[in-house]
Amino acid sequence: MKEQKVTTNIKAKDDMIEKLKRDFPHCFDKNGDFDFEKFRSELAQNDVDFSKESYGLDWLGKSYARLLATNEATTLLKENREWNTKERNKNSKNLLIKGDNLEVLKHLSHAYYNRVKMIYIDPPYNTGNDGFVYSDDRKFSIEELSSLAGISKERAKRILEFVNSKSNSHSAWLTFIYPRLYIAKQLLKEDGVIFVSIDDNEVAQLRLLMDEIFGEENFVAEFPRITKKAGKTTDLVSKNHDYIIAYQMSESSMFNSYVHEDVEYKYSDEFENIRGKYKLSQTLDYNSIQYSPSLDYEIEIDGITLRPGGVTKEEMIKRQKANPKNDYCWRWSRKLFEFGYNNGFVVLKKSKNGYRIYTKTYKNAIIEKNKNGEYFIKQKERKKSSTTLDFIDNLFSNDNAKKELDKLFGNKKVFDYSKPSSLVKRHHPRLLRRKWNNWRCGYAAK
Repeated sequence: MKEQKVTTNIKAKDDMIEKLKRDFPHCFDKNGDFDFEKFRSELAQNDVDFSKESYGLDWLGKSYARLLATNEATTLLKENREWNTKERNKNSKNLLIKGDNLEVLKHLSHAYYNRVKMIYIDPPYNTGNDGFVYSDDRKFSIEELSSLAGISKERAKRILEFVNSKSNSHSAWLTFIYPRLYIAKQLLKEDGVIFVSIDDNEVAQLRLLMDEIFGEENFVAEFPRITKKAGKTTDLVSKNHDYIIAYQMSESSMFNSYVHEDVEYKYSDEFENIRGKYKLSQTLDYNSIQYSPSLDYEIEIDGITLRPGGVTKEEMIKRQKANPKNDYCWRWSRKLFEFGYNNGFVVLKKSKNGYRIYTKTYKNAIIEKNKNGEYFIKQKERKKSSTTLDFIDNLFSNDNAKKELDKLFGNKKVFDYSKPSSLVKRHHPRLLRRKWNNWRCGYAAK
């Protein structure tokens, strides 16, 4: 029988000093102490200006939170053999660790240091109703905390009173989240990104904290995410959204070059194998584009005659003579329409107001014109870049998450405030489509 191995003496890496020693070895004396004046002189020689004005985020438990981020883990990791040998689990490529996520992160920080491409976390929102209170079982005396954190005994005493008070204040929440984000940064690759779900109770504090840890210049976006379509009637504004905060480790993450699937491509036809699915989002006639008499002509499809804006023939002729600056006309020339119609790019649809012509937008094909003025079909994948409105669809809501859970567990309530799988899937292909061997990490699981 193989010996069961456990991990010991694990602490998160504090790589700041390592980086300084690597890049500025001459700024350390023979005892390994850092000489700030030499460092300052080095920066001045390279025309680096020192800011005389600054601001930052501070709270009572910050020094304690920093200590927790770099202090040794107090737990061991042990394999759950019974779970791993079950038929449904034995071939899994995923790693699930049960326990205090701060302790887990410290264990992961060695094996996965600078190896994780994407992290998504869903921490407590601290709404006052979600059960969050700061609590940990780490035992420090006043003298130990004073020595380890480099603070006065008086401040150490205040901090210990604070962390033992079971508080749910902003300071308590920051003390909870700081070490977890600090270690998360160490896990991320140079081109990695992190997403954090939060609502308006702590979003302001979270932004300032992540600016400090990841760098203000590495902020990517604050995405609003719809949580539900309907809200209860109140005298105030109903809250139907929360946020996803995104930061990158550096510009090398190429965040803006990643794309995601457009769910609007949902229709199929006989060309799907070549062109992909298509969407019908545009009518052929518009009244908000610059009018041109050459784009104002009759089209006949299946014995039905159509004109831009649904006007009569007399009204169309009158419009052509008036040549207004803006009015209804087709988006396509007659030649382009005939090519598009003959090649399956046109759909005639009936509505309560009559027939309208729609143009198909294929996912992998477009119409282009060659140098001789002839149209042809070009194979080209349409890519949808990220916007701050990526998550306002009900697909990403808590309502949709509940429907997913109901399918899995019936009407049994197993999680509070769950997120749908579509939310992670939207992040996942954006960042991982180029390489299959990137690590993804999620913690604060619910």
